[in-house]
Amino acid sequence: MPDDKHAFKPVEEQTLLEVGSDSATSQQPADPPPEPELNLRFGQVQVTRELGAGGMGKVYKGQHLGLDVPVAVKTMGEALARDSMGRQRFLREARTAAKLDHPNIVRVLDVAEQDGTPYIVMEFVDGTDLSALLKKHGPLAGMAALKVIAQVADGLAHAHAQGIVHRDIKPHNIFVAKDGRVKLGDFGLARAVEATTELTMPGAAIGTAHYMSPEQSHGHEIDQRSDIYSLGITAWHLITGAPPYNGTTPVSIAVQHVNKEVPYEREKFGHLPDAAVYLLISMTNRDAAQRPSAREVHDRLAQMVGSVRLNSLEDLLEHGSVSQYVPAAPTPPPPSQPAWTQPPMHATPMHPTPAYPHAYPTSSSSSNKLLWIALAVIGVIILMMGGCMMMLMAGT
Repeated sequence: MPDDKHAFKPVEEQTLLEVGSDSATSQQPADPPPEPELNLRFGQVQVTRELGAGGMGKVYKGQHLGLDVPVAVKTMGEALARDSMGRQRFLREARTAAKLDHPNIVRVLDVAEQDGTPYIVMEFVDGTDLSALLKKHGPLAGMAALKVIAQVADGLAHAHAQGIVHRDIKPHNIFVAKDGRVKLGDFGLARAVEATTELTMPGAAIGTAHYMSPEQSHGHEIDQRSDIYSLGITAWHLITGAPPYNGTTPVSIAVQHVNKEVPYEREKFGHLPDAAVYLLISMTNRDAAQRPSAREVHDRLAQMVGSVRLNSLEDLLEHGSVSQYVPAAPTPPPPSQPAWTQPPMHATPMHPTPAYPHAYPTSSSSSNKLLWIALAVIGVIILMMGGCMMMLMAGT
């Protein structure tokens, strides 16, 4: 008989959309008291219940009376809404996100302001977010996690093609519907509140710092490649059950992203194809120029896992032993190929090594080798020609 203790249990509806990184529902009682009926309305949306609340705002579930579909409404917190500049930026970023139409992006249906409070009407995802799933079940099935990352990368490629950068990719902002569809939400909203979040909401800032790219940690202007780093760190979290770095402050976490290579121990990643691990290594490269594009990430993962679609939410919870297959150290990819294009290796695990090599042969070192070989060949040719000349002279 299956072990009911570890069987999948549907996530409570309150965890479907978290606000920032401090969900008000992370410690809900086992049998919460019935909630009073809400008499709220935002435009054509009649609110039915509150899903979550935090310093950044509130999230409600409601019914769109015009479209006759369930929706989610995200409002901006009062402290943020009092800042007129921040309020206008929030609305501007949300309207930009509303231009995105992709099956792996949470669709923005409306953006407006009511009584000085900006709000966004979004499609309602009937499922859960990955942060709630990780808190409840720990690390996810490795190959299924790669399918999640592939779907997110597909949505990111669509956004990046339009010049839109997400800026805050993390498990909180990735949702998985019950039918297995993966959707990335909250496009651009990090930019609208980043200054206030950093100063007044350390919990949310720490949550973001766990996935922040080195250039973002430095405060530099960022582009699409920063999203790739954050997506790679999110994949690291999904596969291992925790982000790679910890600290008591956002700065202490960010410093580690700036100064350290993200570790890839074989005991944690050896159950995945080598090509997948090398792809993750390239995504989390501290040098932004060395990272693949979102389209490359999606295409490479699709080659490895076949169909990137999950059959259901339960697919993420079919755990396999991480240590059941630990291959021997793979040969680094040839210098003419990026790290993520190396085909998967399937060597016999005679002497597993503790980590994947991060250093690859450089084109300059390879060029030096070719130069020495060419000089040696030329030297041999000169010697042979000299010998032939001497023989001819001796004959005459």
